Amino acid sequence: MSKTINPEGAIFATQATEIKAQSVAAVLQLTYMEDCTVPFITRYRKEKTGDLNEEQIRNIIDTYEAYLEREKRRAYILEAITKQEMMTPEIKQAILKAETLVQLEDIYAPFKAKKKTKGMLAKEAGLGPLADAILKGEGQHEEMQKMAETLINPDKKIKTIKDALDGAFAILIETFAHDPEIKDTLRKDYWRDAVVVSSKRPKAEEIKDFEKFKDYFEFEQKASELLDPRNGHRFLAMRRGMTLKVLKVEVQFPIESGTGLIRSVYFDDDKHPLLDWLEACAKKAFTLYIHSSLDLELKSELKKTSDESAIDVFGINLKSLLLQPYLGAKAVLALDPGVRTGCKTAVVDHTGKFLFDTVIYPHEPQRDIQGSARIIERLIEHYNVKHIAVGNGTFGRETLHFLEDHIPAIKKGEVKATLVNESGASIYSASPIAAKEFPNKDATVRGAISIARRFQDPLAELVKIDPKSIGVGQYQHDVNQAKLKKNLNHIVENCVNFVGVDLNTASAPLLSYISGVGPTLAENIVKTREKIGGFKSRSELMDVPRFSQKIFEQSAGFMRIYNGENPLDSTFIHPEKYPLLEKWVTQKNCTLKQLAAETDFITQLEKDKDLAHELGEFTHADIVKSLKTPGQDPRTEFQSTEFRKDIRKMSDLEPGTWYTGIVTNITKFGAFIDIGIKENGLVHVSEMADRFVDNPLEVLKVGQEVKARVIEVDLDRSRIAMSLKKGDSGSVTGTRGGANKKAPKAPRQETKQLKNNAFAALKNLKL
Repeated sequence: MSKTINPEGAIFATQATEIKAQSVAAVLQLTYMEDCTVPFITRYRKEKTGDLNEEQIRNIIDTYEAYLEREKRRAYILEAITKQEMMTPEIKQAILKAETLVQLEDIYAPFKAKKKTKGMLAKEAGLGPLADAILKGEGQHEEMQKMAETLINPDKKIKTIKDALDGAFAILIETFAHDPEIKDTLRKDYWRDAVVVSSKRPKAEEIKDFEKFKDYFEFEQKASELLDPRNGHRFLAMRRGMTLKVLKVEVQFPIESGTGLIRSVYFDDDKHPLLDWLEACAKKAFTLYIHSSLDLELKSELKKTSDESAIDVFGINLKSLLLQPYLGAKAVLALDPGVRTGCKTAVVDHTGKFLFDTVIYPHEPQRDIQGSARIIERLIEHYNVKHIAVGNGTFGRETLHFLEDHIPAIKKGEVKATLVNESGASIYSASPIAAKEFPNKDATVRGAISIARRFQDPLAELVKIDPKSIGVGQYQHDVNQAKLKKNLNHIVENCVNFVGVDLNTASAPLLSYISGVGPTLAENIVKTREKIGGFKSRSELMDVPRFSQKIFEQSAGFMRIYNGENPLDSTFIHPEKYPLLEKWVTQKNCTLKQLAAETDFITQLEKDKDLAHELGEFTHADIVKSLKTPGQDPRTEFQSTEFRKDIRKMSDLEPGTWYTGIVTNITKFGAFIDIGIKENGLVHVSEMADRFVDNPLEVLKVGQEVKARVIEVDLDRSRIAMSLKKGDSGSVTGTRGGANKKAPKAPRQETKQLKNNAFAALKNLKL
């Protein structure tokens, strides 16, 4: 990273983010001068930043780097035009005044052509005065033709009067087209008034699944509305249809608006003697240059906005999934459902250590129900299993029903069987990470182990999987992949450091996301841990190869050691604060162990104003919080959701009836709800509450338990429309772990429009 800070960039970041200059300066100082990570700054440098959160800190950094990128481009353009010996005081002033990259590119556009344009060649041929005379109206058509005749020059390929006039017209067309102010004004008009039109291509029927895009065969919407993040999924759908050659997507904008602006700037005179010539030039300037350029630019902006919206939604869903309630240190039996090949079964102990695997065949064609049940019963008894995790993929529900119907311990409530989202488990099972963890096991067994561990600790297991494969995104393969990866990595990094890790049990993939660590150092930590038989103190991290003092500063607070030599090592308290706390306990005639365990001493420390002043208000509060919550894990503990036992397929659903479910995915247009059968229901955004909902993410989150009412069942298309509106029917949302009580039926008030909204949204998501 750079060891200098651009003062103008700091001012720009302050103005753009509207964050106090002192806080912005602190973030930039810590990031670029002291090489601190965002998680470290967020948690351990609150005094310097004024307690900024991670989003604010990343916003400052992104804004500052955008400024640097713009200024780098400005310098390049100045140098490039100067080298071409085409720089004028006016052009230089325009470049220096440009406030955005787009404005800079507008100015640079005429100078970056790989080959000379018709207008450039015409100027070199000496036709500039003719173009000026036409623009100024210094004569009628006949007089301009006579002037053109005097400029015939065969050596410059100007052989006729027509060649001369065409050259002059080319100069005028490019003059109009490359006027930065005209283009900037039209850009604003475009963003406001242009209409995006989608239509079916002539040979669309030849494309597989072309009917998925039926909603866009005759579709149009104002660009300004599509630029709204809430509508981003529409443009992504159109773009995918365009890529597959099913759809034709174009931007329509009145030609008169474009030519009218050019005319108002250059020849606003109805009595101009050459008005017809100039209007023809203006029309060509608009249609050939300005419209095509702004069409591409608008589509790029729509793509960018749609990408950002989809990435933001994906990130929020991913964060909810990673931080969902966890089971913790308990033995788990997991089943990865299968039909012909059977259900792969694996057992892990309370630490996630693999113990045993086998295969059972409760389904057709073998259908060995009694034998399968005996195996499960023996495993439950032998390993003292209280929790069974069943992958929710193909035949997941049927496997859960087999357990509920044939395992006595489950019927009695002694053992809980739960469906677990297995998205990405197959990706993990075939990955180098899985092969390294279980080199002698089949990929299917690795998948079952992953399901068991995911149930114990979703975060620890999901970090091993590419976030795109986790199943909570929308159009994740269509958006900008570099931005998606960067954003998702930030989300994972944020979650891992928010929760922290157990230094003596965390895997290398989990450790790699800790502030300042990375994959190579994570492997070194694991190797050192195995070599010494486990870390007894954070200070032993300095014995890890390539573990510097700077890395220790950035990472140590996020890695915890339980039952170690120093009780503070099991907290989020940073080692840099140990000396002050050691001094404090000495003055109070107690020990660190007593401070960490006894409420009286924690209360004394909390009320010590001198210590608070020395530590800083925010740091003091964080230390008190760490001492008061010895468990440290900020996530809630898992409580199973009880789905209705009387439904197993779509035909069992009754419109108007309430069902307990879990939110599995959220998009801008709605949320998908798992109610215990194969198909998820869709709650359209218009049905999320009795009030207007602008953003579904403000109402729901992935993993949340809700009670939803079925309003429409479409058996032919396997679609379920649901509502969270409570009306007169009582409570809608529930809490995790609450037992399901059959809610009273609500009046059937479904409408054709509601059904169309919900099912159209579902179709969009599954493109």
